[in-house]
Amino acid sequence: MSKIENIKLDNGLNIYLYNDTRRHSTFFQFTTKCGGTSKDFIMDGKEYHLQDGVAHILEHYIVECNKIGNFLDMLGEKQMTSNAATSTFVTAYYFETVENVSFGVRTILEGINSVIFDNEKLQKLKNPIYQEIRGKKDSRFYHLNRLRMENLFNNIKYKDVGGLVEDVEKTTINDLKTLYNAFYHPSNQIIFIAGNFNKDEIINEIKDFYNKTIIEKHDVQLIDYNEPLKVKKKEDILLFPTPLEYESITFKIDVRDFSPLERLELDFYLSCFYMLFFGISSPLYKKLVDEEIITEGINCGDTKMDNYLLITIGAYTRNTKIFKECVLDKIKKLDDFDQEKFELKKKNAITRLILRDENIFSMIFPFINNVIDFDYPYVDKVEDIENTDINSFEQTIKKLDFSNYVTIIIKEKK
Repeated sequence: MSKIENIKLDNGLNIYLYNDTRRHSTFFQFTTKCGGTSKDFIMDGKEYHLQDGVAHILEHYIVECNKIGNFLDMLGEKQMTSNAATSTFVTAYYFETVENVSFGVRTILEGINSVIFDNEKLQKLKNPIYQEIRGKKDSRFYHLNRLRMENLFNNIKYKDVGGLVEDVEKTTINDLKTLYNAFYHPSNQIIFIAGNFNKDEIINEIKDFYNKTIIEKHDVQLIDYNEPLKVKKKEDILLFPTPLEYESITFKIDVRDFSPLERLELDFYLSCFYMLFFGISSPLYKKLVDEEIITEGINCGDTKMDNYLLITIGAYTRNTKIFKECVLDKIKKLDDFDQEKFELKKKNAITRLILRDENIFSMIFPFINNVIDFDYPYVDKVEDIENTDINSFEQTIKKLDFSNYVTIIIKEKK
C-alpha cells in the first residue's frame, strides 16, 4: 500500500497525495472549508450573518460564472467524470479521469480562482436552485431534519445546506462575494489526489498556478454560538403524509473534551453501538418486531454540529409511546455490550480495511473524511481496530451523556 504524502505550500494550501501506479485512473478533489454552517463569521473586524444556502449557491455560481466558463462541462468534454457538492462544513469540486490529469487540475484551479461577480448572472442561476429546493419538499425526512435542527438548538440558526426558496431569493451578489472572499483562500483549502499520476508534474502545475495568482487573504473567524447543552424543545409533531407514523429521537451530546483521535475512535465504537443495541440481531429489535411495534429496521446515524455530537435513533412504528420508552430504557441501561458480536464487528471492519487497497475510493474517501470530520489526517490501519476491546468500547459509550434529546413524530394530518 502506498503512503499518503502531505505537502503544504507557502500560501497555506494543504495537498495530500496518494500515488499508486497500479491504477488506471486518478481522483482529484479540491476542498474549501466553506459549507452550510459557514454563514456567521467576522471578517476584518466586521460581523456577517448570512442566510442558509449561500455556500451552496456560491458553489453553483463558481462553476458557471468565471473567466473560463463552466469548468465541469470542460472536464466532461475530456471524458472526465466530474461534479461539485456542498455539505455542512465544506464544498468540494472533483473529477476522476484516466488521462489529462494536469489539464483537470489546472482547469479547476483557474475556474475557482477567476470568479466574475455579476448580479444578472446570479439571478439566472437561481432558477435551477429553486427547482432543486422545491423537489425536496416532497420528502418527509427533509422537513423532519429541519424541525429537528429547530428544536435541538437555541443559538444556532442553521437548518440545512440548501436553505429555503426565500433564503435563495434574499441572497445577493454581495453575499456571494463576501463568502468567497472570507473562505476561498488557499490557507482554508485542501487538495486530495489519488491514483496513477505524475507527482512532480502535478505539484509543479499547482505551484506554478499559485506563483502567478495573487489571492487576498482576510482575517476571518467563525462566530462562537455559545450554544447551551439543553435542547430548545424536547417534543414536536410533524404533520406530513406517511404510510405509518415515524418516530425520531435525537440525542445532543457534548464532545468538546474529545480529542481528534478520540473522536475518530468514537466513530468506530458508534458503529458497534448501533449494531449491538439497535441492529437486526439486537434484543431490542427482536422484541419490537415480536410485539409488532415496528415493521422495518431501526435507523441509526450521527452527525456533528458545533461542539455537539447528534445521535439519532428512529423507526416507522405502530406505537410511538412504546418505541420511545424502549429506546430510552435501552440507552439508560446500556446492557448489550456483547463480546461475541463485538468481535464479529471487529473482524468485518478488519476485512474491509484489508480489502480497501483493491479500490482507490475505498482508500482515499475514509482519509478525506478523517481530515474533514475529525481534523485528523490519518489513514486507518488494521492495528487500530485490532487494538480495540470490549472494555474500551463500553467505557467510551458510557462516557456519553444521553440526557438531552429531542423527540419528533411524523404523523398523518387528520
